[in-house]
Amino acid sequence: MIIRDIPQAQCTALVSANRLARLACAHADRPYLVPIFYAYSESCAYAFTMPGRKLETMRMNPNVALLVEEKGDGRNWRSVVAEGRFEELPDRIGSKRQRDYAWSLLSQHTSWWEPGSLKPVTPPLSDHAGHVFFRIHIEDMSGREAIDE
Repeated sequence: MIIRDIPQAQCTALVSANRLARLACAHADRPYLVPIFYAYSESCAYAFTMPGRKLETMRMNPNVALLVEEKGDGRNWRSVVAEGRFEELPDRIGSKRQRDYAWSLLSQHTSWWEPGSLKPVTPPLSDHAGHVFFRIHIEDMSGREAIDE
């Protein structure tokens, strides 16, 4: 097996071609990792969530990372880590265009609201109601692949 770095253009292509990532965020020395569906455009990953731990963590510390992976045949795989900054797209004047853009990208895919709208409990997890659109401004990407020879 050979493991090698992926060129930047291939990193971008892999992130663009996929919809499922692992979102890593942290606050007070506590890491938090969750799956999200996203849509990628113009160096940003757009996503949707409901109030909860993920959103509160990103609000406290906007530095986040996405891990996007592809499993190939046999033992082949590719993965990209995209590091960036969280930006909430609030439901108010001044953010409408960005929210509409996020919705237009995400809604091109079936079940785009999952898993962001599904929670394992029914009571509200926060004083804030409703859904939240956000984007991650990707500042750096790096990737690797394994090729089974």
